[in-house]
Amino acid sequence: MRKITGYIMLLLALGCAMVALGTVINLGFIIMRPDSVSVVNVFIGQFVMIVGALVLAGILYKSAQTRL
Repeated sequence: MRKITGYIMLLLALGCAMVALGTVINLGFIIMRPDSVSVVNVFIGQFVMIVGALVLAGILYKSAQTRL
């Protein structure tokens, strides 16, 4: 059961990393728009989302390593 949980955590960590990568790509497209207050708000919000997804991916990855 511990190995199954470990593999699920690895898949979730990979999913979080992919979400962070997709958010970075989306952020690149948003930066190309003309400057306005909403673009700055989106920039800040997506930066927080990227950091949160990468932290969660790291925690899941370390937990999965210990279970495997």
